[in-house]
Amino acid sequence: MRLTKSWLATGNSFWVNTVHKNPLSWEAAFVDGLWTFKNIETGRYLGHVLDVVIKQSEDIKTTTHPFIWQVKRDVNGWLKLSVPYTNFVLDMEINERRKVMTCNSHGQSNQRWILNPDKPLQFPIEPGTIYKIICSEAGTVVNLDDSGVVSGHHYNEGRNQKWEAIPTNSDTWLFKNHFSGKYLGIWVDLPANGTLVGGTDNPFAWDVIPKYVNGKLCNRNSVILRVPSTELHLDLRYQKKDPGTRIQLWWNVVNSYWILSKV
Repeated sequence: MRLTKSWLATGNSFWVNTVHKNPLSWEAAFVDGLWTFKNIETGRYLGHVLDVVIKQSEDIKTTTHPFIWQVKRDVNGWLKLSVPYTNFVLDMEINERRKVMTCNSHGQSNQRWILNPDKPLQFPIEPGTIYKIICSEAGTVVNLDDSGVVSGHHYNEGRNQKWEAIPTNSDTWLFKNHFSGKYLGIWVDLPANGTLVGGTDNPFAWDVIPKYVNGKLCNRNSVILRVPSTELHLDLRYQKKDPGTRIQLWWNVVNSYWILSKV
């Protein structure tokens, strides 16, 4: 059973008030007694990369894969986030750097954390719903032509500009073209910056990440579409409004996002 709820995760007030204008928000998922924490603005997880042997003072990263934590209270009732089967817990340096890392558990305040469950999570997609996918910068929509090319075009109510959102069993989504039945995807096995997006016969999964800035949605249905386990996002080249502008993959897209609008 998977219980998912949005939490506001913060450290002590010195870290929150000094480093961030607003506390960072994380989606917490509870699975078999353990937790993952996914940042709602980036879709990345709090933790370590999988091939690292965790050591004392190991820097915390944000990763594209889930990293599990054990959440428990210490003898004084404070919450600690610990790495399962180790004595390492989430720790923040008490100095100017304020680096977050994993360290051996002790009783100091820099290993105490607050989980505030009062922040609702808004997820802007519904299974089986038909959407037009709008570029936030250009205002054009994702268009699939007869040759399988995917590009930006002005909306004309054509079925080739409408996409059905289909959930998978791995918390990812497929987008199936309402006209041709092809999927929004790529034609290569190893994508990179500039890889073109097209219509594919085989299903292609996307991470759908609500687009937040400072804890607030940019738009009620704003999302980032990302290739799972990568930094590559769906991107309209140079955000051009010209019809036929190709849609590609690009890494670390900051300002651009997509709006899922029901049709």
